[in-house]
Amino acid sequence: MITRAFKYLFFWRSLLILTFFVSSIANAAQLVASVDRDTIGIQETFTLTISADAKSNGQPDIASLKNDFEILSNNVSQFASISNAGSEFKKVWQLTLAPKRVGTLLIPSFNVDGAISDAIEVRVTKQSQSQSTGDEDVRVSVEIDKTDIYVQEQLLVKIKLISQVDLSRAEMQPLEIKDAVVVPLSDKPKQYVANINGKQHLIVESDYAVFPQNSGQLIIPSVIYSVMPNTQRDLWSDPFGRNRANILRLPTEEKNITVKAVPPIAQGTSWQPANNLTLHETWSASLDHLKMGEPVTRTITISADGLTGGQIAPLPASNVDGLTFYPDQPQNSEAKTDKGIQGTRIETVAIVPNRGGEFILPEVRVDWWDSKNQTMRSATLPAKILNVLGSSAVQSSQEPTATTLNTTDKNALVTPKEVVTQTPSWLLGLSIFLALLSLGLLVYVLSLRKRIKALINEQSEANTQLSEKEKHIWDLLKHAASNRDAPGLRKGLLSWAKFQWPKESIHSLDDVAKLGAKPALTQALKKLDELLYSNHPDDAWEPNELLQLLNECRKEKNLKQKSEGLKPLYNN
Repeated sequence: MITRAFKYLFFWRSLLILTFFVSSIANAAQLVASVDRDTIGIQETFTLTISADAKSNGQPDIASLKNDFEILSNNVSQFASISNAGSEFKKVWQLTLAPKRVGTLLIPSFNVDGAISDAIEVRVTKQSQSQSTGDEDVRVSVEIDKTDIYVQEQLLVKIKLISQVDLSRAEMQPLEIKDAVVVPLSDKPKQYVANINGKQHLIVESDYAVFPQNSGQLIIPSVIYSVMPNTQRDLWSDPFGRNRANILRLPTEEKNITVKAVPPIAQGTSWQPANNLTLHETWSASLDHLKMGEPVTRTITISADGLTGGQIAPLPASNVDGLTFYPDQPQNSEAKTDKGIQGTRIETVAIVPNRGGEFILPEVRVDWWDSKNQTMRSATLPAKILNVLGSSAVQSSQEPTATTLNTTDKNALVTPKEVVTQTPSWLLGLSIFLALLSLGLLVYVLSLRKRIKALINEQSEANTQLSEKEKHIWDLLKHAASNRDAPGLRKGLLSWAKFQWPKESIHSLDDVAKLGAKPALTQALKKLDELLYSNHPDDAWEPNELLQLLNECRKEKNLKQKSEGLKPLYNN
């Protein structure tokens, strides 16, 4: 009897423990992720729902979703449900997502306070699964100027949004192309109105220059334009403007481009595919009356339509006997136009003649590929003749030899015998006096040399301080030029000019122009003055041209000091 009672007691106790264990599992924190559809079109959106126990303090990390999806909205809410089984409290995150590309995309698992959800696969197709509305009020198009190009050749891509209704929002995915350099041709899209089929349309146009880096097939991928028509919002149903269902997602057409390798005729040269390439040179002085030891500056500008500044190959180094070349750091820049990129490379070299005479600088030749006519071309600068004033002969001292003696005096070629004579006393005294005088002069010279050395050290230290101050002001000058800050450029230029010409009185840009004594510099300073006192900004103004001319003045001063045996004041 006792045994049977014990068995009943053990049975009910075990059942109670099992019930408590199952209840604990049921009440454990859970994280569930789900989507309303797992197959959608590239133009469609879908809803991702993540639910967790309301007691959870954490939140899901949704940053990884941005790799494949655009997060249009993210709403958080809490609710409770009460039933015979008890009450249940939940925290819910609802996200409206739009796919960025076609294919099988993965929604990763999430972790909230140790609870982990399952990952979800979503299949994205090119065409929408729902029936097309046929609404052509808003559409997109993509245009390319070529279907086959050479490697590193410029390809122009235009992406247009065409709408005949007002839009409150229009956003496009960034254009990213594998194995290619993509350069936007403007900071923001152009907007204009065009008449199409008798109706006014708003055109939003984004232009790009694309430079493929490898031969083969280049794919211009489909990009998504998210637009929202400007319609009246229902304040009762959507008081906070969170309803994104009226957003249109318009994908552009994918384009395939054939990229050809460098043609055999161009192999062995610097490959530069361009629509046009020109050379232009300027000199800081006339080439007919140069002086030995005085520098002259040559500036060569290479301009290429369809190439970036970095794509333009450097010019070959010059080597002419009797001339020393001091090349400056080349300057690369790009200008963006409707026709693409116009690259510029500026190479500056200071030339110092080491002797007088006539020198010939060889022809400058740049080979490039004409993309329009599909042929090789060459841009050239003719050979230049430099006439340098000064002696071209090197004087050398000659030691007397036996041939310079009077050969008629045969005894002069015979070694004389040793003769012993007695030195007079007055000559001995004179020798002692001269020795003491020489010793005094030596002491004086050594003392004077020490003083001169101290003065030179002081001067060198002063020059170093001046050089550091000048370099600081020059850096401020370059910063103002890079920011196209005309007032800052003028202020820094006047401060720098006082280092360049310390003995002159400088109060205006006209004073700088007179001291610079260069027509190109005078014109550039005049342009700066006109810009400062004009109410209309000049987009074509190039402050780097003015900076280059000022840098030539610095170079010439340093080279002149080098030729005079002085330490250069400025470190370029």
